[in-house]
Amino acid sequence: MTKYSLAAVVFLYTLLSIGSYIDRNNYDVPLYVNFISFVAFSFVGVSFYYFCASIVDRKIKFEPILFIIIIYTVFEIWFFNFLIKEIGTDRDEIYELFAISPLPSIIKYAVYDYIVSCLINLYFIFRAYKLFKTTPLIISQDKKEGIYFKWINLLFFINFAVILALMVQVILVLFDIGSLDITFTIEPIVYTVYFFVFVYSLMYFPVFAFTGDYNDLPKEVKSKYKNSSLNDSVELFNKIDKLVTEEKMFLSPELKINTLSEKLKTSVPHISQAINENKQVSFSDYVNSFRIIEAKKRLLVKKPDTIFAIAIDVGFNSKATFYHAFKKLTNTTPTEFRKKNFTS
Repeated sequence: MTKYSLAAVVFLYTLLSIGSYIDRNNYDVPLYVNFISFVAFSFVGVSFYYFCASIVDRKIKFEPILFIIIIYTVFEIWFFNFLIKEIGTDRDEIYELFAISPLPSIIKYAVYDYIVSCLINLYFIFRAYKLFKTTPLIISQDKKEGIYFKWINLLFFINFAVILALMVQVILVLFDIGSLDITFTIEPIVYTVYFFVFVYSLMYFPVFAFTGDYNDLPKEVKSKYKNSSLNDSVELFNKIDKLVTEEKMFLSPELKINTLSEKLKTSVPHISQAINENKQVSFSDYVNSFRIIEAKKRLLVKKPDTIFAIAIDVGFNSKATFYHAFKKLTNTTPTEFRKKNFTS
């Protein structure tokens, strides 16, 4: 699903760049092209959020999001038709309306709609950023990987800052401060540059750092192990399993795939390969399965600790990560599990 969500993000940014370019150069194309571009802008945030969630293996409740999208799309279609009836389809006349000070009421409504779109985008981009900040990494980063993550974090801030700046600009226009010409001039340039930087960065994004899954390794790294020298993954897996369970290494929130690699003096991809082949799960799910088993025991005592305390004790670094793993592996929440299974 990550590939599909990435394709959606790239597609939306492409439509946005095309629409901005048309506006800037006053090309005589049907107005519905601009309308499609504007709708694309409205959904950049939610598609970006879904893409980030798919990277860090977080399931999203799609029903509320889908409902919002449908309702907002229906409103946008109605509003677009309403604007056409009120102001016509002549581009020169439309641009003149945007240049009038104070803005005509009908143009103000269009600006309000743009502000709402900005707020929706800002909300989902912030949520996407929180996902990245609260999801623990499975491997220790080397210098090169650390740079990639810094780039991604910087892209979050740039995206947020650009949309916030555009929103502030149009708000100022509502109070007869500034001009929409600035927005029309800067927006296509900024988004075109941002679009290419964004796509380039994602090409090298180390997804493996979140999942610990051999299949998520970068192609250039994975190709080195195409003809893997690991002849007996069973033997290596038994060593991994013994280390993780008998020494209870899974209780440490600092446990990363690099830790096992160093202790067993074998490569990180070989560790992941052994787990994948013998348990058919990623490193993250493998380790979390032991943590959840331990958490279940602690949840069923007569006077259990708080869920947060249990989460920390069994090796999770946050309550949110614990809830996500528990739900993923048991199809229920810690609270629901205790209510269903606790016997006094």
